[in-house]
Amino acid sequence: MLTQSLLLATLTLSSFAIAQKPAPPPPAGSNWQHVQALPLGTYVHVNTRTRHMPCTLKAIDADTLTCVRDTGVGHKDVVFQRPEITAVKLAHRGRSALAGAGIGAGTGALVGGIEGLHNNYFAVRGAFALIGVFAGLFAGAPTGYLTDFTASTIYRAP
Repeated sequence: MLTQSLLLATLTLSSFAIAQKPAPPPPAGSNWQHVQALPLGTYVHVNTRTRHMPCTLKAIDADTLTCVRDTGVGHKDVVFQRPEITAVKLAHRGRSALAGAGIGAGTGALVGGIEGLHNNYFAVRGAFALIGVFAGLFAGAPTGYLTDFTASTIYRAP
């Protein structure tokens, strides 16, 4: 009888606690105010339903985002309507270049070290690994910079 009373009390309290929980917040990164808080001149990646464009922020309001895109021969203003934007990411090209360089150097050292195992001399094994480090470093840094794979999502359409 005591266990049944404890069970009933526990269920009653847990149902009361569930009923009192506030509504969950919107999904992380879906807040347009995060975009509006960015300083003008910030380099961002804007994803829409049909395209992806890296650009520099020029103006932001409740319904539009205006960017300046370098076309190679000049600058062009591009205006995005908020409903068409699926995501806005804050660029981190330097961090991506460093991460790419580290990944490339580690992979190059591993591949060079494995390739050097076919040789009996320790110095030659080290030379293969060192060559692999530099090859990976010089391949990984530009790849990381150009892909910007560490960009932070600050807005995602709900």
